[in-house]
Amino acid sequence: MINLSAISKSYRQGNDDYQVLHDINLRIQAGEFVAIMGPSGSGKSTLINIIGFLDQHFDGGYTFNDVVVSELNRKQHAQLRNQSVGFIFQNFKLITNQSVGENVGLPLLYAGMKRRDIVARVNEVLSQVGLPGSYHKLPKNLSGGQQQRVAIARSIVTKPKFLVADEPTGALDSVTSAEIIALFKDLNDNGTTVIMVTHDEHVARETNRLIKILDGRIQSDEEVQHANT
Repeated sequence: MINLSAISKSYRQGNDDYQVLHDINLRIQAGEFVAIMGPSGSGKSTLINIIGFLDQHFDGGYTFNDVVVSELNRKQHAQLRNQSVGFIFQNFKLITNQSVGENVGLPLLYAGMKRRDIVARVNEVLSQVGLPGSYHKLPKNLSGGQQQRVAIARSIVTKPKFLVADEPTGALDSVTSAEIIALFKDLNDNGTTVIMVTHDEHVARETNRLIKILDGRIQSDEEVQHANT
């Protein structure tokens, strides 16, 4: 599915080049639940931006299924992103003056789906994330955990090939965080590939594979052992 080969990335600062990723080699198969963990400045956000087709300026090779991502032009790159990946962010990124249903259905509206079909699909995914009957509610009237569920519903409404979750529990308390992680596990159990960025090792060890990154280099890549498996 995802195959990164010798990926490097640098930024220009004044007269100097600042390298944030060094020779990253990584394969992620369909159906995995992966955590990418590292402190601030480790390069994990830069890496996930490349994986999620948000950044196309890098050195090295990236293939996604049979597509050579590193050879796509800007329009093709954006099209692949829209068709293939759903994003979840720490601060939810919901449109506060639109209803829950309108927020979740926005990607389908952009894709040209008929409104009647949008409503049916939105209600389906709201039930899937544990928010049935929430279509007409406003995000501002929901708890943080409920808002994150709305964001997750929006990310899966187009049936993407994989999800990228960037610190999805960072703004939540421990109980709500556990509920959100349980939802990701359920999505993964039903076939959704999930790639999660976190600085929290407790959260990271709820996944099935933990990749640690430091100073732009992969330090370790291990299968996570669970007591009940």
